Amino acid sequence: PILATYVIFGDGRVGVNMASYLEHLGHDVSLLSHEQANENQSDCEMLIEQADIIAAAIPDGKLKTWHDQWSAVIGEKTTIHFSGAVAIAGMHGFHPLYSFPTSVLPIETMKGIAFACPLGGPSFDDVFSVAPNPNFEIADKDRARYHALAVLSGNLVSYIWNETAKEFEGFSSIPPEKLLENYLSSIVERFVENPTASLTGPIARQDEV
Repeated sequence: PILATYVIFGDGRVGVNMASYLEHLGHDVSLLSHEQANENQSDCEMLIEQADIIAAAIPDGKLKTWHDQWSAVIGEKTTIHFSGAVAIAGMHGFHPLYSFPTSVLPIETMKGIAFACPLGGPSFDDVFSVAPNPNFEIADKDRARYHALAVLSGNLVSYIWNETAKEFEGFSSIPPEKLLENYLSSIVERFVENPTASLTGPIARQDEV
C-alpha cells in the first residue's frame, strides 16, 4: 500500500536520491525538474493538491523565492527543504548529512544517512514514515553552526585530499586514487573506532622535527 504522496521539486543529486528512496519505502513520489515546474504550472498545481508532503530539493539561495511562488497553492500542507543552513517561515528543514553522487545510491546506504531535523517542527517519522534513518533535532539558532561544521568536516577535508592527489601525481605514474584510497579509508576507519580522538602518526606521538 502507498504510505504517503510526495511532490519533490528539483531533480538534482538530492532530489533524485530522495525520490528513489521514498519510492522503495512504498511512498508515491512525483519528481519535478526546474523546466517542468516552469512550463507546466497547472500540472504541478494538480500534483500539489493531491500530495501529502511537498519538498524543495533546490539550492539554498532559491528556497525563499520558490516558497513565495508556490505557497498559495501549497496552503497548509507540510512543506520541507533539504538545506542544512537555511530557516524559512512556513518550511521545515530536513538536512541529509551526506555528500551525494550523481548516481542513485544503494537503498542500504540511503537507510544509514543521518538527518538533521527541525526542533519544534514535524518529526522525522511524521515526514518520512517507515524510514529507519538516524535523526536528530537542530534549533534554528544552531543551524548555521551545524552547517558550518558539516561543510568544514567535508569540503575542507576534500580540498586537502584534492591538493594531495595533485602532488602525488608527481611521485608516481600510478593514479593518485589508487595510491591514496587505502590510506584515506584507514583514516575514516580510525575515526569510526574513536570519533573524538582518532589522530595517529607524528601528531599523536607529538614528534619533534
